[in-house]
Amino acid sequence: MATYEPADLARELGYTNEYRPGKIVRDYLRKKYPDHPKYQRWVLDETQADDVRANVASARTK
Repeated sequence: MATYEPADLARELGYTNEYRPGKIVRDYLRKKYPDHPKYQRWVLDETQADDVRANVASARTK
């Protein structure tokens, strides 16, 4: 089973010049999963990664 991290998904969506890689994805995840423990690493499964892809705008379309 594949897993994903916010920085991987951000790069996939075209966010390559972020000061903190993956921040755009983590911001979305914090809103979607407010009970996620603070300062814990995000490791996403395929379903969660697909949700990010569907709901975080691509940098190419901004």
